[in-house]
Amino acid sequence: MNERIKALYKTHIIEKAKDETHTGQLTDVTHVIEAYNPLCGDQFTIYLKVEDDVVKELKFNGYGCSISKASTAVLAESILGKSLTDFGKVWSDFMEIVNENAKASPEQISNNEYLLAFAAAREFPERKTCATLSWEALAKALITP
Repeated sequence: MNERIKALYKTHIIEKAKDETHTGQLTDVTHVIEAYNPLCGDQFTIYLKVEDDVVKELKFNGYGCSISKASTAVLAESILGKSLTDFGKVWSDFMEIVNENAKASPEQISNNEYLLAFAAAREFPERKTCATLSWEALAKALITP
């Protein structure tokens, strides 16, 4: 892992794990999505309001390690105000960034430093599940047929 990715990991994961901007509960939502990892106990409920194919509101509640909480916060920021098609693209990029078998370097996939911070999961595959927990739950609910 290069020094830039290490620095992003150290700063952005800690910052986003503490960020409460998108925590809470919403009423009048179109989706309530559960993200749960029974192996470690990380669990988040994601409240989503989608109108005209656009994510209008998103909040989440739950608990987990710093990586899973930071990743859920970055997910919220990455898709709020975006179309579901845009979510599919961001999801695909994120999954490639954390994929230890990816052909492209993380920097070739995205220039978003918050997404790039999770590239460290390439070297720590046991942390990949933490990083992808909420992303996979949301994708299953929103873009998987």
